[in-house]
Amino acid sequence: MKTRQKYGPSQDTAFFKDVMAAFAKHPDAAKRYSIRYLGHEIDRLKIDFDRQVAESHIEGERIVTTFVDRPESQDDSDEEGLGNSSITDFGDGATPNRFCCEWKIVGNRSKCVKFCT
Repeated sequence: MKTRQKYGPSQDTAFFKDVMAAFAKHPDAAKRYSIRYLGHEIDRLKIDFDRQVAESHIEGERIVTTFVDRPESQDDSDEEGLGNSSITDFGDGATPNRFCCEWKIVGNRSKCVKFCT
């Protein structure tokens, strides 16, 4: 018996339709992004993205991700509204060799949920 997936385009059809329209409207930007389900980390690892952030680095041919507590200074007031010319792409805690590479959209704001090195 085939198990039906509980998330993705077959479940969240209206959301994916809108996302696909945005990707079609911005094809160059669309080449740089993807949509990812966060439930695996939330359900299996009990990650709280309001309190924690992922950190990923490359080891040989593998990408290794660990989850750490966010800096005390990082809260919702640090994030910029979408459409604001001063939007931050890097997230609190970024350095020249550590940059935000995954965002979660909350209302009209973006929140860094993963740093890459």
